[in-house]
Amino acid sequence: MSEGAAESEARIIVEGVTRDGRKFRPSDWVERFAGNAATFGSDNRLHYSPYMKPTVHNGVKGLLVDPALREHRPKLFDQLLRFVRSNDLRVPHTCGVPELEDHMAGQDSEAEVTV
Repeated sequence: MSEGAAESEARIIVEGVTRDGRKFRPSDWVERFAGNAATFGSDNRLHYSPYMKPTVHNGVKGLLVDPALREHRPKLFDQLLRFVRSNDLRVPHTCGVPELEDHMAGQDSEAEVTV
């Protein structure tokens, strides 16, 4: 297994595709979301956090998320969970995170309210 493959196996991958196969819009959502944890370096360039950065998985833009984000930036992790649920995004690698596993099984814990 290559080093890149090993890295992605230990990370959560959120794809820019809904669970029913539709491409998620806007197309720059990955950069916008990853920008929440990014900083500007002394070189005046954007540096993505080691906890969350853009990736391409199976030819689809997505987010590569270190599960440690939950400990280091819990509010941002919760925002990510809400974003994934509300946009019904596909998460092929959940790293055992129960909320993401429930989402992929179609059992989101935030039940919809019908009126």
